[in-house]
Amino acid sequence: MKYFITTITLIFALIAPIAAQGADITLRPQITVEGDTITFGDLFDGTGEKADQTVAPAPAPGKSKVFKAKSVANFVRSHGFTWRPATPVRRIKVRRLGITIPHENISDEIRNAIEYELGAELFEMALSSQHTNIKVGTEQDPSVSVENLYFNKRSGQFTAELLAPAHDQNGYRFKLGGKVHKQVMIPVLKRFTPSGREILEDDIEFKAERSSKVGRNVVTDAALLIGKSPRRSIRSGMAVSLNNLGDPVTVEKGKLVAVILQSGGMFLSISGRTMEAGGTGDVIRVENINSRKIIQAEVVTSQKVRIISNPDQLASLR
Repeated sequence: MKYFITTITLIFALIAPIAAQGADITLRPQITVEGDTITFGDLFDGTGEKADQTVAPAPAPGKSKVFKAKSVANFVRSHGFTWRPATPVRRIKVRRLGITIPHENISDEIRNAIEYELGAELFEMALSSQHTNIKVGTEQDPSVSVENLYFNKRSGQFTAELLAPAHDQNGYRFKLGGKVHKQVMIPVLKRFTPSGREILEDDIEFKAERSSKVGRNVVTDAALLIGKSPRRSIRSGMAVSLNNLGDPVTVEKGKLVAVILQSGGMFLSISGRTMEAGGTGDVIRVENINSRKIIQAEVVTSQKVRIISNPDQLASLR
């Protein structure tokens, strides 16, 4: 009996240090979490039934949290585990996975809020950053809502307070600023239009332009374009200046035309070469092919001009 008791005592003496040390666990490499808490199972392999026990709150989606290895070792020891890292570890980094909310979705939400604030749809919005990096957890809805909007109507500057996921009071809050530029619709030409070509109604479309860029000489009424022609070529989509509009060119410079004189029953016709371009009704300079003299004539068609009836002009026909 004494021998049996001694044997049992020896067994307990051998087992006791192992029980005191607790179960061995191994630190996971590249620790990532998806939820809003960090558990034993996220940090270590071999935690058994305690794998789902919360150790600490998780960082925000897409962010990381760093723990001192010594503090973690003390914590796991207090819960009956033994951690013996194979190599020295000073810090443990935990990164939370996240889903990035598309920039277009964020921009649309802010634009809708500004549209409601202004009571207008025609404006250009420029965000202070074109690379927004707002994330939510992998288990959350990748959406955002504008909770507050601070808008300066005079300067156009604004700051939007965002909540992600949308309308989730336990979500993550962000601030994003920018500027609004008011716009007006102006008529522009659909395609490149050279000088002299007549502008037709079908050549015109409308484009939103910043109000600050629309000067007093910019055409804002499409009716002012129809039937006119550019004095200088106009590229498609560009604002048109009133100063660059004239009547369409009927006859180009350097063209052979019939120069006619009709007075009462008298009718004369000679050949001439235009010295400048002109529209119907314009008076241009024309060279008499035979005499090389310059005469003034009114443009009738693309092939005919009518000489102005005065003595000097009549003399030039000889």
